Amino acid sequence: MSRMRSPQLTHFLSIPLASPSLTASLSALRKDIRTAMPSIPVKAIRPVATIHLTLGVMSLDTAGPRLKAATEALLNLPDSAPDIILGAPIQIGLKGLNVFDRSTTSNANVVFANVCGEDIVRLQEFANKVNRYFIDLGFVVDDSVKNGEGNNRDQDNSRKAEKEGVVLHATVLNTRYASELVPVANNNEGDVNRKKGKIKYQKVRPSFDATELLAKFENTVFMEPIHIDKLAICKMGERKVEDGGGYEVIAYIPLP
Repeated sequence: MSRMRSPQLTHFLSIPLASPSLTASLSALRKDIRTAMPSIPVKAIRPVATIHLTLGVMSLDTAGPRLKAATEALLNLPDSAPDIILGAPIQIGLKGLNVFDRSTTSNANVVFANVCGEDIVRLQEFANKVNRYFIDLGFVVDDSVKNGEGNNRDQDNSRKAEKEGVVLHATVLNTRYASELVPVANNNEGDVNRKKGKIKYQKVRPSFDATELLAKFENTVFMEPIHIDKLAICKMGERKVEDGGGYEVIAYIPLP
């Protein structure tokens, strides 16, 4: 029996979190890692423009009817499902670092900042409702659809809890962005250091021991409380912008 191919993930529901305090803290984190924790790839630290909360991942077309329908569903959300929309402003902060599975701390690929604040319960309820709404419409990939990219732990774990509740997290380190091409030996052709143009390469995603990192920044405030002011559909794949990278916003609605 042939294995069902997992859908290509193209977009995601996002609450952007960029702020001046987050910019300063990520700059300090980058400096600390560069000087005191050389085993952690600096390239893994995400630019402030990319920091967000993911409320669901989507498999849409790039400019077709499904993308248009998902966009309309977002824009019409306040009228179609008014009970989901927040009744009052929500403020959240980020404090401390964590990994999805503590048993993998010594072999980490993704590290995120914990969401905190007095409004965390309301935010969780909002995130869960939005996630379920777009699952029911067929736009957010449900937990029953497995991800073909087995090493993409942040998306795996974000999706893992969709039926129980969205895992609120702000990824600050992801070694996918520190992957390197390394030569691959071919037993039939001999050593990898053969004629120029004949060497084969593969992309290798590094991992690192995050034990010291998590302990050192356990009580660090990475972002002072900010008002979350929008819910957006973003296109996967970082694009270059002046502050170091971000995601293309396809559509968004303001939040109270």
